[in-house]
Amino acid sequence: MPSTNSRSAIYRWATAQRQLTIFAGVAAALPAAYAFRSAYGSGPGSFLLLVTLGVVVPTAYDEYWPAYDRAGAAVAWILVACAVAATAFVACYLVGTEAAGLGSTPSAAVAFLATDLGGFALLAVGRRTRA
Repeated sequence: MPSTNSRSAIYRWATAQRQLTIFAGVAAALPAAYAFRSAYGSGPGSFLLLVTLGVVVPTAYDEYWPAYDRAGAAVAWILVACAVAATAFVACYLVGTEAAGLGSTPSAAVAFLATDLGGFALLAVGRRTRA
């Protein structure tokens, strides 16, 4: 039987702000990737959207944004950032497939790079102006 100390350590780990932001990003990423796959039929696109929302957005918060005092505010930041990133990803994907005439895989790769690198660039500029 696990000791009380190990349970409290697991609870502290699971409720730490960093873990909560990761959990929120993954919770937003799964239905978004499913919806993207259902709407556009792109396997690579849905996977790259999943990575963007579940990995890149929480990493961006951790690296480029000052931690909030309350975990709820951090989770809200992640959810809003996931909505913005998903919108940017889908817009870039549609520009690639519809306007540029690229296939689904190159469009997904361009959308991934544009969304992630553009998001990191905006956050870096924002951090520089806050400092």
